Amino acid sequence: MAMAQPDMKVLWARSGNRCAVCFIALTQDLTKATPIGEQAHIKGEHSGQGSIKQSARYDENQSNSERNSYANYILLCPTCHTTIDKDEITYTVDRLLSIKNLHERKISEAIKSCALNVTFYELEHTLRHLINNLDTSATNDLTLIPPRDKIAKNNLGNGVEGLIRAGLIGARQVEDFLNQNADMDYSEKLRKAFVDSYKRLREEDLSGDRLFFALLNVASNNSSDSQYMAAGLNVLVYYFQLCEVFEK
Repeated sequence: MAMAQPDMKVLWARSGNRCAVCFIALTQDLTKATPIGEQAHIKGEHSGQGSIKQSARYDENQSNSERNSYANYILLCPTCHTTIDKDEITYTVDRLLSIKNLHERKISEAIKSCALNVTFYELEHTLRHLINNLDTSATNDLTLIPPRDKIAKNNLGNGVEGLIRAGLIGARQVEDFLNQNADMDYSEKLRKAFVDSYKRLREEDLSGDRLFFALLNVASNNSSDSQYMAAGLNVLVYYFQLCEVFEK
């Protein structure tokens, strides 16, 4: 049983596409020079039956669904993954959970701190990526609700609420950019690209915080740069407050 794609999207997004230990930028693309990220189990995967060696930190009381859920994974570079699995005394379950939680908080704070400093350059880069990856396969209708009710009705947590608040001022810059630099055709293509990405993720059964972080990664083009992730956040919040994404 492998990690589900929705959980994988959330892990990469909340990790900022960086190793939780050494913070190096990671990629899922074999053609790029940056290290390939590895979704590592916190509590090990294999029990050690037969010819397979027991994995580091294996917990026999853990169910298969728990073992392969987002909560039991940490994003690492290959070097740190090897180091951690060879040193169970230093890298206990509790320590890895602490490393993961601290890393995700740092990523969130970095995005929020950059949200007010996004330039039109980062915005254009982000917006053009969305348009160039337009997906028209999702066509389900949405039931939209007023923005003031969205955080509660979509079960978004305090961490996501903090990101949304940080992106509200930056969302005005998205509007300024579209008004000053784009014609109506550009704006409509962008809106459609973003909404279709949202629908596609919904079809993967993502919701709440998991949906928000997966959509943030789409908006920022899986970037590990806080500035580009902040640009993606501003675009996401722009459409969030317009009731284009998220629903009752």
